[in-house]
Parts: sequence; C-alpha cells; structure tokens
Amino acid sequence: MLKAKKAVSNETTSTVAPSIEEIMGQLLVLDMIAASATVRLLRLHDGQEKAELTAQILDEIDTTCRKKGLLLRDIMDAQDYAKKLLGDAQEQADRLDNIKHGYLDRNQD
Repeated sequence: MLKAKKAVSNETTSTVAPSIEEIMGQLLVLDMIAASATVRLLRLHDGQEKAELTAQILDEIDTTCRKKGLLLRDIMDAQDYAKKLLGDAQEQADRLDNIKHGYLDRNQD
C-alpha cells in the first residue's frame, strides 16, 4: 500500500491510499446503481422522451467534461460509455416490460 507523509508535523504520519481493488469495487457499485436507476427511469418514458433524455445526458456530459478541461477524445469516450450504459439499460427495461406483460397476459387467460 502507498503511504504519504504529512508535511505539517515533525512526526511522520501515514495515510493509506485506497487499493486498486477498492477503487474498482466502488466503480462497480456506482455502475450498478446507475444502471438500475436508468432502467427504472427508461421504463417510465415514451420513445420521444427517451430520445430527449439521452440527448440531454450526452449534452451534460459534454458540458461538464469541457468545464473540467478534458480532451475531445476523452469526452467522446465518456459519451460512448454513456450510450452503452443507456442502451444496456433500455434492453433491460424492455425485457422487464416483456416479462410483466407476459405475466399479465397469462393471468387474463
């Protein structure tokens, strides 16, 4: 583990930096939460609203990344990742709707 020295004190105090595994775990949790929330959100909107929502998200990514000073390639990569996440979430939302409608149709027979 990495250790950093505190410059303020005469004594050397170490702080432990998070490991790569901890960072990856946190990113996976954030990705799962984002995907779950996105699936629920996409199930509530019609086709036109979904397109507008996607465009708004991509525009906000562009604006935020430019404010942070990211390069164009990094901005495009972030938008591509968002498109993939939204596409996967849409597939899951569609699958959940198909399951729900199949179950409701079964009960009507």
